[in-house]
Amino acid sequence: MTTVTAPTRSAFSSPPITETRGGLRLTAGTTQRRPWQVGLGIALVLVCAAIAGAVFQSSAKRVSVVIATKTLPAGTVLTPGDLGTASIPASGNITAMSATGSSVLVGQQLDTPVYAGQVMVKQMLSVGPQLASGDQVVGMLMKGDQMPSVPLVVGDTVQVIAVPQPGQGSTVGGTIGSTLVASATVFAVGPAPIDQSQYQASVSLEVPGADASTVTSYAAADQIGLALISEGGR
Repeated sequence: MTTVTAPTRSAFSSPPITETRGGLRLTAGTTQRRPWQVGLGIALVLVCAAIAGAVFQSSAKRVSVVIATKTLPAGTVLTPGDLGTASIPASGNITAMSATGSSVLVGQQLDTPVYAGQVMVKQMLSVGPQLASGDQVVGMLMKGDQMPSVPLVVGDTVQVIAVPQPGQGSTVGGTIGSTLVASATVFAVGPAPIDQSQYQASVSLEVPGADASTVTSYAAADQIGLALISEGGR
């Protein structure tokens, strides 16, 4: 009896597993990095290094600025002894005044108090006019017929004249129409107080110190008139 043996079937082996995602075929085998990926990684490293270097270099730069050498109250007229310099890190947000321009601060008036060592900025300075040496400021309430019809503004130059009150034929201590101050500067001007409706404006004048008491007396008696000489503040 003849025995027939069936041919041996070879063991089935599956092909390598592959998976497709977004158009890229991924295999279970070892993946090699492509040249563009390596280049991208190197470029990122170089960019990070450049940014770090720029930050370090910026922090290393310093600028010289003006500081106060002592504590100063508001209203102080600055002198060279009030100012010094200091070195601080450079920044695009610095509003401090450069040490190279410190001379322009001399003679300026502080609008706010400062303490010793504080960095000086423009916002600390008064924006109002500065008093000349020996001058004083005198305030007065003015009616419409005591001043020009043209609105007065800071910086205008006026003549201060003695005028009588309505119904009176003389002034406090002089002749009607006499000049009290030949040239005074408008230091400030604004509306009269609400409870003083008979007046139109509140005016402060910069006058020589020798004339301040006289002008004050006439102002208190409501016997001052102003004549515009020049429009210095327009």
